[in-house]
Amino acid sequence: MTIENLIKTTTSTLNKAGIGSARLDAELLLAHVIGRPREWLTAHDDEPITDDQTSAYAALVQRRVNREPLVHLVGSREFYGFDFTITPDVLTPRVETEQMVEWAIKYAPPTSSLIDIGTGSGAIAIAIKLNRSDLAVTATEVSLAALEVAKTNARRHDVELTFIESDLWDSVEPSFDTIVTNLPYLRDDADLMPEVRREPAVALFGGTDGLDLYRRFLVGLKDHLNPNGYLFTECDPWQHEGLIAEAAKYGLAPVEQGYFILGFKLQA
Repeated sequence: MTIENLIKTTTSTLNKAGIGSARLDAELLLAHVIGRPREWLTAHDDEPITDDQTSAYAALVQRRVNREPLVHLVGSREFYGFDFTITPDVLTPRVETEQMVEWAIKYAPPTSSLIDIGTGSGAIAIAIKLNRSDLAVTATEVSLAALEVAKTNARRHDVELTFIESDLWDSVEPSFDTIVTNLPYLRDDADLMPEVRREPAVALFGGTDGLDLYRRFLVGLKDHLNPNGYLFTECDPWQHEGLIAEAAKYGLAPVEQGYFILGFKLQA
């Protein structure tokens, strides 16, 4: 069977399974099996693939039909122009989070310090460091398994970060000029896609209104954010008003507001 015929057949299979990105997933899975970029498939769509490749592909397609996340099948995800190793132990980085990286790059003072609380895969901290090599970047994570993924990604991109195993501020001593965090903010009763339910619950849920972790985080923040320092966070748009109100209790005033991302400055 040729590459194009196989992709068409698989697209139909994935469509029937209710997967909206069926064609894209079919292409990305095949590119992963063949070990070629997705663009290569288009230029070689009339070429056959081997029996071994067909078998390996069929196995991955069946797992995708069972709603395993695509990123868990291919093992990586692009974020802010860089590829990151992703496992079921970490939250998959989303494109909407890239704005947090953009603002941290913009606002962090030269040769200053930055910490990422709850780093997961390390994608946010590493993307910032790759664009701002002058920054001293620290990343924390409560999950040891996730911390190992972050360390793997730091080695993959040859960047030096300080990693700390910590539940929020528990093991963090110094203060920083910039703080970034994408804490869990989904309501405990949130109705999720099957793929999202396969991601680690500790990285998803934040209590009845989704902001429990942020409240705990803000209590200790002032001891760790320098005067006139910046904080960048993420939450659902409907939570913005609540998080802005909570942040104001600790002297934080909004400086940026995107669809998901909020930026604050600590008043001196």
